[in-house]
Amino acid sequence: MLITSPETIQEVLVSAVRAIGARNGYASARLEAEILLAHTLNISRALLLARLGDAIADKDAAQFAGMVARRAQGEPLAYIVGHQEFYGLDFYVDRRVLIPRHETEHVVEFALRALKKIPHLEPVIVDAGTGSGAIALALARNTSRAKIIATDISPDALAVAKLNSARLHLTERVEFCQTDLLEGIAAPIDILTANLPYIPLERFERLPREIRRYEPRLALMAGLDGLSVIRRLLKQVEAHMARSGFIFLEISEEQGDAARELVTALLPRAQVEIYRDLEGLDRVVEIRFEE
Repeated sequence: MLITSPETIQEVLVSAVRAIGARNGYASARLEAEILLAHTLNISRALLLARLGDAIADKDAAQFAGMVARRAQGEPLAYIVGHQEFYGLDFYVDRRVLIPRHETEHVVEFALRALKKIPHLEPVIVDAGTGSGAIALALARNTSRAKIIATDISPDALAVAKLNSARLHLTERVEFCQTDLLEGIAAPIDILTANLPYIPLERFERLPREIRRYEPRLALMAGLDGLSVIRRLLKQVEAHMARSGFIFLEISEEQGDAARELVTALLPRAQVEIYRDLEGLDRVVEIRFEE
C-alpha cells in the first residue's frame, strides 16, 4: 500500500483513490475511499469532507491503509466496514453471509402488502434461507402482528442473523431455526419469503470478482439452471402452507419464464405473477393460494 507517511486527510484520500482505482476502476473509487476513511475515523462523510486539511494520526492512517489494500484486492466494501443498509436498517455482515442487496427490498414490500390481506390475528411468516436475517428482521421492524420464523441450514449464517436481531432489538420478534428450508416447521405458513441461491453453475465464472471470491458460494449457487434450491422449496410448500397464503421468491433477471413454468408444474392450483425491479428486470415471483 502506497500510504507511508501521510500528512492530511486529503492526501491519504488521494493516495487511496489511486490504489483502489488502479485495481477496481475509478468510477466509485473516491466514494469508497471516503466511506473507508470516515469509518476509520468514526465520523460521517460530511464531517470528513469538512476536515480535508486536518492531519491524520499514524495509527488511523495505518488502519485505513489496511482497509484500502483489502478493497484494492476486490473485497466488498460491506465486509470491510462490517455493515450494510437494508430497508432502512443497519445490518452487520461478514463473509459468513451474502451481502443484502437493495433489490431484495421488493420481497419485504410485497410481503407487507400481502400481510394486510391476511384476516386472522397472528399470521405466520417464514423467511427460508434467512442469511443475515435481512428480510425477516425488516418485516419484524415493520409489523407487530405476525409470528416470524427465520430458517437457515448454515449455523454460521444463523449466528450473524441472531447478532443482527440483538443489534436491532428484535430478539423477541423473530424465532430462528437451523433447518433445511421448511423442514420441521409445524405452524401453517401464511406468508413465505425467500432469497435463495439462484446462480446457475455456468454463470459462476462470469460473476464480478468481488462476489466470486468473497461471498459464500452456498448462498449463491443453485445447480445447472439456478433453480435447484427453489425447486426443493416448492416441493415442501404444500405440506406447510396455509390454504390461503402467499409466497415471495427473489429470482435472477433471466429466470422469470422458467420460474413460472416450475411453479405451474409443481403447484398447479397456485396463481403466479412475476414482478420486475426498478431496472425493469424480472426479480420477484409471487405465488398465491386461494381457497
